Amino acid sequence: MKKLPVSPAEIRVLLSLTSDWTREGVEKALVEAGWAPDGKPLEWSAGASAPHFFGDEDNGWRLELGDEPGVAGAFVRLPCALFWPALDLDEDTDDYDDEDAFSAQEEEVDDLDDEYADVWERDPDAERDAFDDEFARLSNLLRAELGDPDKRTEGLEPEETWHRDGLEIHLEMTDDINSYSQYDLIAIQLRAP
Repeated sequence: MKKLPVSPAEIRVLLSLTSDWTREGVEKALVEAGWAPDGKPLEWSAGASAPHFFGDEDNGWRLELGDEPGVAGAFVRLPCALFWPALDLDEDTDDYDDEDAFSAQEEEVDDLDDEYADVWERDPDAERDAFDDEFARLSNLLRAELGDPDKRTEGLEPEETWHRDGLEIHLEMTDDINSYSQYDLIAIQLRAP
């Protein structure tokens, strides 16, 4: 498992983006937080394939930027944790297959580890429960700021949704498309409905 040390400070910066959901407003808030350089335009519509990195390391903290704010479906997403190997979900039953996951783990290696900076805390021996615990920890950080979620989906890929300033705030556990689903991902996403 790899995870970023997301604290209440990062949650507050992310949630501050909802107060002026325009390109100018979001970019100004990101600059003020030190999450974007002043005077350099951000690349919107990049999504997960070309994340915007911030902080001291080129591949440490990152945001995935969808269409720019003000456009329907616009989003900003903060990847928070990764777990390897990813769940092997049977498409027909939506069930987790323990045996397949463990055999995949024996055949494959976590070959993407060097693509994540030192800021990502690593626990190569973590059990799946530790990943679930990280989801719960992030949920508690969001609940401290937003209260109980407006909607919660249970299961192997849980999701919690809040509404604020006309936006949806999602805490999600899903496939990591950057690794072609080699990892499962926990992320916080701000999205225009």
